[in-house]
Amino acid sequence: MWKKSPIPSGPGDKPVKEGLLLKQTSSFQRWKRRYFKLRGRTLYYAKDSKSLIFDEVDLSDASVAETSTKNINNSFTVITPFRKLMLCAESRKEMEDWISALKSVQKWETYEASQFNMEHFSGMHNWYACSHARPTFCNVCREALPGVTSHGLSCEVCKFKAHKRCAIRSTNNCKWTTLASIGNDIIEDEDGVSMPHQWLEGNLPVSAKCVVCDRNCGSVRRLQDWRCLWCKAIVHNSCKEQLGKVCPLGQCKVSIIPPTALNSIDSDGFWKATSPSCSSPLLVLANSKSGDNQGVKFLRRFKQLLNPAQVFDLMNGGPQLGLRLFQKFETFRTLVCGGDGSVGWVLSELDKLSLHKQCQLGVLPLGTGNDLARVLGWGGLCDDDAQLLQILEKLERATTKMLDRWSVMTFEVPTKQTPAIITQYADSVATHLTKILDSDKHSDIISSLIEESDKKSCSKTNCLDLCLVCLSQCAMLNEKLDSLVKALSEDANAQLVPSGSISPDESNSDQSRPFRSREQLMLRANSLKKALRQIIDQAEKDKTTVLHSNNCEMTTRSKLAKEKNMKRVYLHTLMFHRQCTEKCVMNNYFGIGLDAKISLEFNNKRDVHPKKCSSRTKNMMWYGVLGTKELVQKTYKNLEQRVQLECDGVPMSLPSLQGLAVLNIPSYAGGINFWGGTKENNNFGAPSFDDKKLEVVAVFGSMQMAMSRVINLQHHRITQCRQVKITILGDEGVPVQVDGEAWIQPPGIVQIVHKNRAQMLTRDRAFESTLKSWEDKRKGDSRPARPRLNSQQSMEYLSEEECAQVQQLGLVADTLINRCVYVCP
Repeated sequence: MWKKSPIPSGPGDKPVKEGLLLKQTSSFQRWKRRYFKLRGRTLYYAKDSKSLIFDEVDLSDASVAETSTKNINNSFTVITPFRKLMLCAESRKEMEDWISALKSVQKWETYEASQFNMEHFSGMHNWYACSHARPTFCNVCREALPGVTSHGLSCEVCKFKAHKRCAIRSTNNCKWTTLASIGNDIIEDEDGVSMPHQWLEGNLPVSAKCVVCDRNCGSVRRLQDWRCLWCKAIVHNSCKEQLGKVCPLGQCKVSIIPPTALNSIDSDGFWKATSPSCSSPLLVLANSKSGDNQGVKFLRRFKQLLNPAQVFDLMNGGPQLGLRLFQKFETFRTLVCGGDGSVGWVLSELDKLSLHKQCQLGVLPLGTGNDLARVLGWGGLCDDDAQLLQILEKLERATTKMLDRWSVMTFEVPTKQTPAIITQYADSVATHLTKILDSDKHSDIISSLIEESDKKSCSKTNCLDLCLVCLSQCAMLNEKLDSLVKALSEDANAQLVPSGSISPDESNSDQSRPFRSREQLMLRANSLKKALRQIIDQAEKDKTTVLHSNNCEMTTRSKLAKEKNMKRVYLHTLMFHRQCTEKCVMNNYFGIGLDAKISLEFNNKRDVHPKKCSSRTKNMMWYGVLGTKELVQKTYKNLEQRVQLECDGVPMSLPSLQGLAVLNIPSYAGGINFWGGTKENNNFGAPSFDDKKLEVVAVFGSMQMAMSRVINLQHHRITQCRQVKITILGDEGVPVQVDGEAWIQPPGIVQIVHKNRAQMLTRDRAFESTLKSWEDKRKGDSRPARPRLNSQQSMEYLSEEECAQVQQLGLVADTLINRCVYVCP
């Protein structure tokens, strides 16, 4: 029921979950933001959290489903017997948290958002709204789904179909995940526990055929015949008993973890595999946001082909969740469905858990660039979830290669601060100027000036600073002389007043001004005049020395600057080895300058306007626009004057350039072979991602990067090395990017050193071609074997005439055998 009431409060009435969601209204299907609270089996919502009156929804007979197949806007529907409530979350993770919380209150379970998603292990269906191209029937009430397109709810794992009104009455018989979920259907024999078939009735494909009798199965008029969720076997109702009870798990047997193998969890939260068949199971980590939310389709498809306990969404808990569950397996394979950023995320998590020796990593390209997937042989794009069965087969035949991984170490130069000596000297100058201006004797003024000048002239290397101090003191004295002349002009018109009397002007004022005689003022002016003359004389005497020092400094200025810079770099190098930190890990490439600025601007635009960068086509378009803009602006022209490159300890002379690129793989920025070839020559070896070497190239401009997509340019090659160090000079930072992730690196040192190696699954096309030709030849040589049937089944499949001929043949054969026995007793 729906009604309005204040939320009941009590000591144990803590909300299970609360937060802001968008709610679709009945008027013109507009969306309005509302604050929701889930408490007990009731969902409350109001305009904000401070409202006193809340609308409430009874969840006793409610079901929850996603609103569409792709579900780009992260919306879901709460369906009750009276009406439905359509809600929208900010992210897919928040949507799944709400759906899990709503399901947990229906089963009276304790909802814990920090734990892994237990709905995969509880047998509950994961609904989403969809339409069907052919007549489809509800697995609960067995009636047809409404509408021409048969719109209704479908389970994303087992494809269980239901009306929206029937979803709450469906049994929790979703695809098994663990030994406990199998229940009474488990098969036990002398060899141990075996995996049974898990059948689902009806809604079969058009071309479905029975594996027993090889006849068509299914119907468009009613629910009919059966399909196994694991081996995909389809049988008639009458042929079901003739098929063996043990499930062979189908084509993906090598990759599947059968539920019978997951029977317990350690105290640490890791799965314990008890079946020897799980020699190298497959862990699927998919990014649901990759490829314009194509990852959602791949997540559902993998759950249908494999055990749902093997499939995890990177946007809902990250890679640590799945990797920790597989940590106790001796060896396992991991398939990352996403872009290069998702692969780097998983590899970093493998570093934390120290699983590189156990894990072999494969890549399914769903991102924008997909450079690593290209060099591993998996292509630059995969957007068809119907090909996943073939991809799993290729993954089982893949070979393993080692991928070099590199640490990007950084050290930032401390910012310049005003030394304490300058502050103390400024205080000393202020003290002496006060003494000068308050004294009437020129000897005191001269002594103060000489004392202050001697302090500064003690350092022979600071002649310019001494001149600046003298000039500032002279300017101060000039100002005081102007004020003195002004005071003299005012006192010239003043009347001499005897001592003890009161001036008529001062009698009318509240505050009298002390009178100074002309003699006193003239004496002070003469003192300042003499002091100023002696300062000028002293300055003339030091002029030759100062000018000589300046000329010497000007003639050797470049040399001193270089020596100072070298000393600074040397000191920074010593500090770098002591204070350097690992900024990130590089798997593909490193860039500084032009390409990094383009990546940084794209990342900023994607953060501000995520909808404008929601697809692969839009992303490539934005990269083109930003690259064209840099073609005109040339922001980092003459970058060689701001950076210094050192490879394997050898300083490298740089040409006029706009950027540098350090390559670990022969694919850059979405498929560019930026090194300009894959073969070795007299100067350089063949580039490879497992040779512990880096390729360093120069970036001359956007036009060069565009031309590299068409032809193999080689004039920009710099060197091949095992260690790279880049020193950023000046006071401003320079954009830097690693595998597409960009930031502004302050002045300092960036060093790239070898970190470790990861096992990567590589597609071997030559091996696949050889294996396919061998299989085709084997099929051609072998004849299809006829099924063995007993006497009763054979009579059913033969006509009356054929039965008579078979009986006559049997009589003739019997007579012939008797004669042979009679002849040869």
